[in-house]
Amino acid sequence: MKKFLTIMLLSVAMAAEAQTDTLCHSAFTAVYLYECKTVDADGQPVVDSLFLAVQAADGITKCFPYNDYKRQKHERDDIIDTYKAAQMHVGTIFMNYPAGRVTVQEELYPYRYQTDEAWRAPEWTLTEGEDSVMGYLCQKASTTYNGLTWHACYTEEVASSIGPWKLGGLPGLITRASDDKGVHTFTLCGLLREEQPVLLTEYVTWIVPEGPRFVRQRVDFQKKSAADFLAYKKKVLGSSRYLKDPTYYAPDAMNAFGYVEKHYSGASGSSVNSVAGVVILNKAHQYQPLEKE
Repeated sequence: MKKFLTIMLLSVAMAAEAQTDTLCHSAFTAVYLYECKTVDADGQPVVDSLFLAVQAADGITKCFPYNDYKRQKHERDDIIDTYKAAQMHVGTIFMNYPAGRVTVQEELYPYRYQTDEAWRAPEWTLTEGEDSVMGYLCQKASTTYNGLTWHACYTEEVASSIGPWKLGGLPGLITRASDDKGVHTFTLCGLLREEQPVLLTEYVTWIVPEGPRFVRQRVDFQKKSAADFLAYKKKVLGSSRYLKDPTYYAPDAMNAFGYVEKHYSGASGSSVNSVAGVVILNKAHQYQPLEKE
């Protein structure tokens, strides 16, 4: 009979080894604050927020949680930010990797997913008016992309056409972007001029219990088309059951896997549960997709 265990860990990184490839090296990293207006399970308005890192080099752009970027540099990370990334459904996006394609890696309990789609750059319309973000003089532009209309500021003072999420392709760095409903907002809050590898994780080797012993288990990304995964997320996360029971669609972790990891935040003392590093949500906010189609 399988022995059920709860593994006590201080951070996700202690339990896993990632198989990674270095795609290139970035000359700088743009840091954005991503804010999402939504409601909680009681229907009360909340604003979720998370910092994102955006690297660019050799035509490839990688957008991912800043907490993961800190972990990559072996800096102190916060397990609560890992929870927030799962709660906000923020993954890792590689633009133009492979060439002409978009690769997205995302966790949705209890699995990791990797999707692939053709890269379709936003078609921007430059608009009148100027603004200032972080002291940079900015011009304005708008586009309709994957079902949402976006209004953006960009600066030609930074010679890069990158931006947050899947946005980019303007004659300068995007400094702020919001959809026309004001649900999603990305705001530039820092530029880190440091050379760092742009890493792609192929799979994760996780240490799991097997009776009284611990064994290594390879955890691969499940491959799906971008359209299929978006449809799956809309079905699962758009259900009225999701807010009250965020894992209603998946098997109970202890019954299905026989173990649960518990990670503690040294700063707040809060804890986060996961299975093979995939966060188990215990509190959901209403899903606000970044793309409608």
